[in-house]
Amino acid sequence: MGADPDRVPIELLREWLACDEPARDAALVALLPDPAARRWLRGSVLPHLPLPAAARLAARLLAFPGDFAAMHRDRTTPNVVAHLDLPAVVAAAPFLAGSNAAGALWERLAREGTPAVVAAARAVFAAGTLLARRNTIAVLLVDRFPPVALPPEARADLLALGLADPDDETRGLAADVAAGEAPALLLPDRDRWVRDPAERARVAAWDAAFADDTTTATAAATVLARDAAAPRPARESALLVLGEHLVTEEVEDLLTEFVVDPDEGVAAAAAALLWSRHRSPVVAMAAARSPHASVRAIAERLLHPTLGSPTAGGFRPGAADQGFDLYGQFQQEMRRKPAQEP
Repeated sequence: MGADPDRVPIELLREWLACDEPARDAALVALLPDPAARRWLRGSVLPHLPLPAAARLAARLLAFPGDFAAMHRDRTTPNVVAHLDLPAVVAAAPFLAGSNAAGALWERLAREGTPAVVAAARAVFAAGTLLARRNTIAVLLVDRFPPVALPPEARADLLALGLADPDDETRGLAADVAAGEAPALLLPDRDRWVRDPAERARVAAWDAAFADDTTTATAAATVLARDAAAPRPARESALLVLGEHLVTEEVEDLLTEFVVDPDEGVAAAAAALLWSRHRSPVVAMAAARSPHASVRAIAERLLHPTLGSPTAGGFRPGAADQGFDLYGQFQQEMRRKPAQEP
């Protein structure tokens, strides 16, 4: 059959599909470099080929990763996943799990059964891209309507893989799930998890600890928050979790202590709790003496006689009977002994 150079490859393909298999395969391979032809192959040819030929073509189409870019939506790429043989699907999982065909990947594997899903997930965490690993946790463990309902043992297996991941977001997602359904994965190594570089993982570990034993968790968080040698993010998380789980009367002394902490990040975390959750005149006055301008600014705003918060010691005009003028005391304190920046 002669080829007319003025005709587009897809039109030639319509004729070549009627040829015998060797000639047809040669024609398909010749067309693969053309993106438009590949899309037509995926959408219109794959579904009509016999299974062995479809699997071979799908494998060839998989060799063009640009067609599967996650940000490039394409309704035809799921056809490639649907027509690959199972070993090829599992082998390609580290790539496909981060592609625009990720949904089709897990739906295909779900039809094959839990062992196929677990095998593919293991492959993703062994060699998958960052996006593939994040998507795998999100799709299989976080999604309320996952493509496959994994049994508890398989979920625990996947959680363990996520918790060991070097990526903060992936590890944080896994820790968040573990705190709710498998806290035993976090609690034995609580001291490490509450110092994890990922904030989400630290919060999840504290959530699991407080759910397990509030008294013990409160004591541990207090010790960590006071540990000047600990990483600042870990101290901040410990302080914030105390502010979340304790009432104002229980946390007032700690906040009074921490708003004047030499570490500005820790002091700012305490001031944020003062502002958002635990307004107290005692803490506000301590914050007014903080060495950090950002903390003093919060105190001044809360103690202001017209703009401030009565619960934090500020009062409105005509309400002098509310008590001692803390804002006046604040101003006198600042005039008498101006705070110095660290």
